[in-house]
Amino acid sequence: MRLNAFTVPGSELVVNGVLRIETESLGGNTSSTDRAQNGIKAKSLSVSLVIAFARREDLNGLLRQAESVDDKGKLTVFDIVDDTARAMNIRQVQFNESFTAREIPGKHAWRVTFTLSEYLSVPEKVEQRQQTQTAAPQSSDGEPVAPTGAAIPAEGETYTGFEQVLKWADDALAPEPDSGEPSGATA
Repeated sequence: MRLNAFTVPGSELVVNGVLRIETESLGGNTSSTDRAQNGIKAKSLSVSLVIAFARREDLNGLLRQAESVDDKGKLTVFDIVDDTARAMNIRQVQFNESFTAREIPGKHAWRVTFTLSEYLSVPEKVEQRQQTQTAAPQSSDGEPVAPTGAAIPAEGETYTGFEQVLKWADDALAPEPDSGEPSGATA
């Protein structure tokens, strides 16, 4: 197995692939087998291998790969070369979950296990393409347009544009009487 330019050391290498399909039963208390699909999760590879005590620098090198981060502080994404990964259509991975090194009694070696998770899975790429883009809010640099002479609503009153036009026409045709003179009085 290769992760970028790093060849995974050790012997007795075993790689198992896992694909999780999340579903939820819709049967409730019935015997129905209907299920709701909650998505196809990224594939993962569980890796197991043996490293002899005499090759502790190999274990140290593998640990450095697992702990490595990019210039943004995120876990390193590795291009993977492995038969199981290729068969499962996995091209890029990141170390994930646990990394263990257990001593094998009487063998002077460690059993090393770790998990590699697929990076940018095909279902994830499909979801990203399907997400709609939200419209950016629009604004203008001009001043709001209002009918000339339109009455300004009293405090607490709000008119729609059409109501403002009607109010303006109403005020033009029948002005409000002055407070000092009676309505309809002629000189």
